[in-house]
Amino acid sequence: MSNEVTDKVRSLVFSAISSQRGNQLKPVRILREVAATANDLFGRPFCSDAELSERRAVLSADSAAETRPPAREAAPVIIYFDGKDHRTLKKMEDLLTGRAIAYRVLDVTDDEATHSWVTTKAPGIEFPVCFVAGESIGGLGQVLDLDVNGELARHVFGAK
Repeated sequence: MSNEVTDKVRSLVFSAISSQRGNQLKPVRILREVAATANDLFGRPFCSDAELSERRAVLSADSAAETRPPAREAAPVIIYFDGKDHRTLKKMEDLLTGRAIAYRVLDVTDDEATHSWVTTKAPGIEFPVCFVAGESIGGLGQVLDLDVNGELARHVFGAK
């Protein structure tokens, strides 16, 4: 109710400021010009009903946009594969695809240096191995555990 009263006062003051009645009297005209200038300087707190409705529509659209979480850029996800366990690779790919996580598969069968690097960074983990932003998050079992706990999205998209 107080919002309705405030709106009514705002529109009445605006109509008094913008009215042409009494402008033939210099003091009235000067007072209206000063009031209109002050109203403009303070961001037009006094306005017409139509302008007030338009402002509220914009504010409600802005607040609806703020409730949506911002889109986050995903960290690079790479699955290193040694050419042997295609079934596990397919399961890992299905999991990442199901979570809308972009990934790249890198076959290290003929690349001994990369193969060695992966086994050094992820000791004791069998291929295929998943890396997010250059850090090993593990094989299929570890990736499944992270997914169940909700940590996979945090690793890929950052803290929420």
